Amino acid sequence: MAIGANAMQLVLLLFENRVSIPAWLQVAGRMHPLLLHLPITLVLLVGGFAIVQAWRPSSANNTQLPVWLHAAAALSACTALSGFFLSREEGYDAEALAWHKWTGLGLSWLLLAWALLWPRLQGRRLPAAAAGILSVGTVLVAGHQGANITHGADFLLAPVMQSETAPAVLLEDALLYQDMVRPILASKCMPCHNEDKTKGDLLMTTEAALLKGGKSGALWNLQVPGYGLLMNRIHLPLADKKHMPPAGKPQLTEDEIFIIEQWLAHGASFKQAVASLPDTDTLRQVAATRFGQLQNMSFDFAAADAAKVRQLNSANRSVYPLAANSPALGVEFFGRSLFQAAQLQELAAIKDNIVWLNLNKMPVTDADLQVVAGFTQLRRLNLSFTDISGAGLAALKKLPHLQQLSVSGTRLKADDLAALKELPELSALYAWNTAIAENARPALQQKLGNIRVQWGFNGDTIQMKLNAPIIETDKQVITSPIELKLKHFLPGAIIRYTLDGSEPDSLRSAVYKPGILINEPGWMKARAFKPGWVSSDVSSMFFYKTKHKPDSVRALQPADNAYKGSGAATVNDNVKGDKNFRSGKWLGYKDNPMDVVLYFQQPKQVSSVIMSSMVETGNYIMPPTSIEVWGGPNDKQLKKLATL
Repeated sequence: MAIGANAMQLVLLLFENRVSIPAWLQVAGRMHPLLLHLPITLVLLVGGFAIVQAWRPSSANNTQLPVWLHAAAALSACTALSGFFLSREEGYDAEALAWHKWTGLGLSWLLLAWALLWPRLQGRRLPAAAAGILSVGTVLVAGHQGANITHGADFLLAPVMQSETAPAVLLEDALLYQDMVRPILASKCMPCHNEDKTKGDLLMTTEAALLKGGKSGALWNLQVPGYGLLMNRIHLPLADKKHMPPAGKPQLTEDEIFIIEQWLAHGASFKQAVASLPDTDTLRQVAATRFGQLQNMSFDFAAADAAKVRQLNSANRSVYPLAANSPALGVEFFGRSLFQAAQLQELAAIKDNIVWLNLNKMPVTDADLQVVAGFTQLRRLNLSFTDISGAGLAALKKLPHLQQLSVSGTRLKADDLAALKELPELSALYAWNTAIAENARPALQQKLGNIRVQWGFNGDTIQMKLNAPIIETDKQVITSPIELKLKHFLPGAIIRYTLDGSEPDSLRSAVYKPGILINEPGWMKARAFKPGWVSSDVSSMFFYKTKHKPDSVRALQPADNAYKGSGAATVNDNVKGDKNFRSGKWLGYKDNPMDVVLYFQQPKQVSSVIMSSMVETGNYIMPPTSIEVWGGPNDKQLKKLATL
């Protein structure tokens, strides 16, 4: 078997570029992970005995060793052949695959040679030991390369390798994508969509690659219900072969799905800060449970003397607790002309309680940083627009808990900031309006690793983007023509729109003017344009049309007490439900099915039925498991017409 399998390997390698693998052999190739465990065990067993026998002949005299060796050679050859079939599928990094393929084939040939030469090696312990060492080493290298392909780089050695741990991020510094979405993708998606393994031609490790998408197209489309491919694949049943992540891989939790979906709902920005969301936003509330805030953090030091705190408050210095009953203090200085270095030294009496120090626009020098370095509980420090030059910045290395540092508007250089790498918990560095050239910033960011540098915005050579048009039309259900009401706050902005679902452009799309009536269902899309500005994102609204109004409506089951709406009439009041589930416009059912009967005195020809439902998993508002439409001459003679 070993000779035949190895011979087939050689034939396939000679004609590799012309080999086409049929479907049934692809199945054999996908058995590669199943086949490899037994030959690995046999190789380690045979190699181990050969090595031990070289040093202690009497302890390793095993008559079954030739049988194990021949079995290892045969099974390794079959496994290598199966691996060759699997390697013909797409989605693997060529370099990583080449290492794994050639070490696997090399092991197969080595074991075959060892098995054929076994009679000549009997009694010659050193050559046998060399073969054992070479076999064990090769199987370890091949296994390591295989693990890199399936589980990511350095999977085998990751537990014993030093890895950088990202510093804790404060809520006010957190970004939606970088700190909430990307960790999910890195854990659940990137193992199969990375530089070494790009399943479906999809790479997910960079922002540009995410926007590009893969073989099946773009990952998201914010203009369609459900946001496109990414969420569609996630929501498919686990048994569906297109479900992502695939069955057998770690699955996304409900919270993780919610975070990704809400990120898309908020525009899928890679730069949006969590702090930019309203306090009432559900995603902001989820983030608040994941990221710390200074005022909510617990500290293990005692509170400062209240009388001393009152004494330190002055006309240009404010000392205050960050939260009620918290020992943590914040200190802010005002009035540049009133500041004196001695005022910093006076804070020594409460130095173990200062967590936030704001020296923005004060004439602080490098020498003053020696005093600041004594406030070892500092989490946030603002040195923006001070007189520091960088010579004293090294003193800040004594601040083990510093998480946020602002040095905007100072004379610091790239080398000065690079030294901040040694601050173990620093996660955010604000460096707006510094002298660091733009082309030097990527190298500095690389040196700083997980410390995120915010450079601010320079609009001197950048065209600003228009805000999307505002839709003021409050009706979505057409019973009679609805007037389209759009506006834009920027003078001179032109709004163009479409009613057929196509994307508005600056040339062919109609210009919006008051008085336009909508009488047909479908998507209305609008975009703002102005010379010298980047065109806005699209604002869109779907209009529904109702043709038949029932003579009466009856609910057969009571709705949940918290979501009674307007009773059964809610389902046919021609009012589209909003995004506020507590608005009183929704019927909600939990313990009972929703059974609603619409009565018509005269028969109606119905072509479609549209229902509006809300999904808000963070508040346990789930989608219906199914929707059924029944019809008949009366409520005693109904038959099922459709099921969704």
